[in-house]
Amino acid sequence: MTRPITPHSHPICPTCQSDLTGREELPYFVGQRHAPPAEDDTGDFYEETRRLICFLGALAEAAPHAAAVHAAELEDTPGWVEYYSWLAEELTKEAIRRLDLLQGAGQIWQSRAKQTTAGKEG
Repeated sequence: MTRPITPHSHPICPTCQSDLTGREELPYFVGQRHAPPAEDDTGDFYEETRRLICFLGALAEAAPHAAAVHAAELEDTPGWVEYYSWLAEELTKEAIRRLDLLQGAGQIWQSRAKQTTAGKEG
């Protein structure tokens, strides 16, 4: 579900966090769209982070079985186990980073709500 970009919402680079307004679309890992979500888009941040966590769960469940079968056949630990560990570590870091983005988006909305409330009171 695409949400409109408001003057206060800007697409941000998933890596460097820079503003991408008006720039070419980027492929976005685990994203439903080709562009990263706006900095205040809590819904997309939530969905992407949830998907990353599901990926981690799938790795955690399937990899030990695959490694055990492979090790039994070769009577040795397969070389890909090291890459699996690295992938799991990278996905974990990315999930944590996106949770931080979700928290930041929530703080933007909280700040906006306080400003609106303060404006009505004053």
